[in-house]
Amino acid sequence: MLIGLSALSFSYRCGLIGRGTPRAVSHPLDIEGVMALASRAGLQSVEFPLSLLPDLSPGRLSALRERLTLCGLTPVADSDIVDVDTLRAHIPAAAMIGAHVLRVLISPVLEGYRRPFTTDWPAHLADVTDRLRAVIDLAAEHNIILAVENHQDATSADLAAICAAVDSPHIGVCFDAVNCLVVGETPYAALERLGPLIRNVHLADYETYPTTQGWRLVRCALGEGDLDIRRLFHLIEHYAPDVACQIELVSHSARHVRILDDDWWQGYPPCDVREVLPVLRLFAQTMRLRDDDWRTPWERGAGEEQISLYEDQQYATSIAYLRTIGILPRL
Repeated sequence: MLIGLSALSFSYRCGLIGRGTPRAVSHPLDIEGVMALASRAGLQSVEFPLSLLPDLSPGRLSALRERLTLCGLTPVADSDIVDVDTLRAHIPAAAMIGAHVLRVLISPVLEGYRRPFTTDWPAHLADVTDRLRAVIDLAAEHNIILAVENHQDATSADLAAICAAVDSPHIGVCFDAVNCLVVGETPYAALERLGPLIRNVHLADYETYPTTQGWRLVRCALGEGDLDIRRLFHLIEHYAPDVACQIELVSHSARHVRILDDDWWQGYPPCDVREVLPVLRLFAQTMRLRDDDWRTPWERGAGEEQISLYEDQQYATSIAYLRTIGILPRL
């Protein structure tokens, strides 16, 4: 199992949030900076959006590949929502930096709230599947696996159906442990269902705050939240032992899962309430109160120094925790 760092753990310092506004970071962290953070912690992998690179010229990609090799880092590349033209550029680019996995998304949906995006989710999945089929031969040519993420929108059943329909060894799943909760699944059950299809893992943790409509999930360092990280690693070792697992402490905006709101469910097929009871039990175990301050420094309007420190501290704490539980070697 490779433990790596996703650049999205530093979404503020990398300039991915606040871009084009007065709140943007003054000196964005580039891919070399992300690689340095991973190398200093003794990690073995790094994941980053191809959009972080100034361009995708062969010379730049070749130089980056040499640098990644020198640092002993296995790259995982990120694209965006499945788009045929974009993937025709990103698949060869991912191969040129030495990546074998290219993460893709299937929609702009956040917080599991599908209804404003589409009234026909199955039709959208069919369209995404067609787009993936259109580039799967190119992925095979470049030995790239397109890893479809459960990005606060797709259930394990959705992802399994896409992979079955494309029917290629070059399609798989990027499994985000926390995003499962946003669509009413526990990460443990979803990982068991998707096990053989998983090609990349996003490691995160969360704190749960109750609301009248459901719960807010707020980012935190690994080991400081409500996710059973040890159980998660046990399942990864069993079902997907060879995948890279990226520390991805991503969102500076709390995710409001309005699972108790009738309107939220309009984007989903009918289901037996017993199917969502495991998630409701997890959420209900929180000791936090509705009036507790759940806001991150970004949401409180903090300045650059405080938000940067917030990212740095959570990353350092996550590394220390992984050493404590034996996932990373002790120094």
